[in-house]
Amino acid sequence: MKRRNFLQASLAAYLASLGLPLIGISDAAFAQESTQKKIGNSKNPKEEQSLVLPSSSAPLIVVFLRGGADGLSFLSPLDDPDFLAARPPEMRFVPGGFNANPILAGGTPLYWHPSAEPLSQLYQAGRLAPWVAVGFGDETRSHFEAQEIMERGVSSLQSLPDALGWMARQEISRDTRANNKINSGQFTLPLFAANNNQPRSMQGATEVMTVKDLTGGINFPGGPASFKAIESLCHVESSHAVSPLMLKTAKNIDTLNQSFPKNPGDGKVLPYSSSGAIAYPNSDPAVGLRSIARLLQAKVGLQYAWVDHEGWDTHEYQNGRISNLLKDLSGALAAFDSDMQAQKQAYSLVVMTEFGRRLRSNRSNGTDHGHGSLAFVMGSNVQGGKVMGSWPGLASDKLDRGVDLAVTTDYREVLRRAIAWS
Repeated sequence: MKRRNFLQASLAAYLASLGLPLIGISDAAFAQESTQKKIGNSKNPKEEQSLVLPSSSAPLIVVFLRGGADGLSFLSPLDDPDFLAARPPEMRFVPGGFNANPILAGGTPLYWHPSAEPLSQLYQAGRLAPWVAVGFGDETRSHFEAQEIMERGVSSLQSLPDALGWMARQEISRDTRANNKINSGQFTLPLFAANNNQPRSMQGATEVMTVKDLTGGINFPGGPASFKAIESLCHVESSHAVSPLMLKTAKNIDTLNQSFPKNPGDGKVLPYSSSGAIAYPNSDPAVGLRSIARLLQAKVGLQYAWVDHEGWDTHEYQNGRISNLLKDLSGALAAFDSDMQAQKQAYSLVVMTEFGRRLRSNRSNGTDHGHGSLAFVMGSNVQGGKVMGSWPGLASDKLDRGVDLAVTTDYREVLRRAIAWS
């Protein structure tokens, strides 16, 4: 294999395993198409036109529940006869203990799932706000299309303003307005995805890294010898288009690893130690949130972060699967908040999913793809302790196409509010 071909192959492997800083183009704000269907309860039309994060804002983090999470299981309207008629007893729960008393969406009582006690505690502490009936105007039930819409920051795939993900668009817009970087002259990492793969929301960003678990720092595939071999090859082939990117990434990885605490004996990166009273579970999405906490502690100028939580496509045996998934999610969010509170680190975090599930269960004790979903906004400055959004009801004439929870708030409105609270 020729050296240049080897260099290109090495770059491809590198991108797949770690995520390189990407070259961004254009200055844009949060995408808004003139033909978009207006959905939401915003009383100020200007709020629908842009999503701009002030330079003094706290980091914005998104935990994305991939698969279409059933928000009606998170917060269940157990007193609603339409809900009771649509879900058999094995698809419901009996409230008691911490969730004996419902919270109100308008005048509708909603009960926390038994696995959501940590979320209930954050709600009671005023640091979490559930948002009901969230979604977008497009009627797609495709995971791919719905996720693409939400990660592009649009209402439909019919008219796209650019090729950027919305986080990349925000980061590029912010850099252009500020005309400088945080800690000018120093290494900064404004965008970070705690995933195995870079999310679509960050495509086109100027500076982004994708690493799921930073427990041991960042390890180059093949070890230090492979790292140095490719670094040497970049110097030899310095005129090759990818060489500067490879060298920049090598330097960034080394700089980032140097910012983490080391074992004095062998110089290896020490595992992250939370400052909070609640330990991070060793499961998703806690592993990703722990990595984000490590970067915030290292003060690398993190502005936006993304964590995927997989497994929410519950077509069968939903009750047990939801219980386990929600336990992992609740424990992860509680641990992260405890850590940030102890560090006095401001943050704003949004939990969202591509769509909800059908009101009526299927024959496999699961639910199929729906429309309206549930989101959470939590953080140090969030005005929590109340249910946000407008509850449309579950009567047949209130359902979307007669089968789904209707959407009353555009998901971008939730992001705007999270940014305003940051």
